[in-house]
Amino acid sequence: MRKHMLLILVTFLATTPVVCKVSTLDAAMVESIAEYAASYNGIPIKAKKTVTVDDNNIYEDILDASSIFGNLTQLSRYEFDDSGKLIPLYSYDKRSFFGAIRQEEQEFLWSENKVVYKKKGAVAEIVLPSHAFDSITHRLQLQRDLIAEVIVLEYVVINRGKKHLYNYRKVGEETIETPLGSIETIVLTRGRDNKFRETTLWLAKNWTYFLVKLEQIENNEKYRMLIQNAVINGKQMVAKNLGDK
Repeated sequence: MRKHMLLILVTFLATTPVVCKVSTLDAAMVESIAEYAASYNGIPIKAKKTVTVDDNNIYEDILDASSIFGNLTQLSRYEFDDSGKLIPLYSYDKRSFFGAIRQEEQEFLWSENKVVYKKKGAVAEIVLPSHAFDSITHRLQLQRDLIAEVIVLEYVVINRGKKHLYNYRKVGEETIETPLGSIETIVLTRGRDNKFRETTLWLAKNWTYFLVKLEQIENNEKYRMLIQNAVINGKQMVAKNLGDK
């Protein structure tokens, strides 16, 4: 159970792109650095995310997370087509916890309508739906959809070589305290097929809905994560920036 829940926390840390405040309905990615902290039964987890874009407008989102139990590195590459559609290209995951090492990668081959998944020398192919994401890009699409006031928040996610259907619903609004200050958020829950598991997300209302807090409850145990710091295009972000018009 401890290993399972630790991986859940670092995975949610991994799936949190940081976006700048924009005046359009699209959430445009920018170069950024963000830091998160989480806890599992009082044991701290730290994570640092870096988002960069190259000369070909390919974005690269890298997470490095660590705890006393081990380390995790996750990477996602993606782009936007001429219509603004988000296109995942490649994802990589390497984690070492409790002495066990796991490494896997996925390549999205859109021209062939398939995803190639590799792990421990084994290769598998998955039929690629017309709208599909990896674990990182589905969260970015969620932000874009919230900005565009999309009602149905449902996503096909290719993760670990399998298709999953993620869905979210809004349950309220709340102002939460963070190291950056007080942040106004909307509160979402993710639908789960296990009645003993509940996932709640707090997304900043005025900062293109990036994730600032998460709580996971499983078997009456609670696991939390919270934003600690963010630098966007070289600018240190604080709570007062979140409501700027």
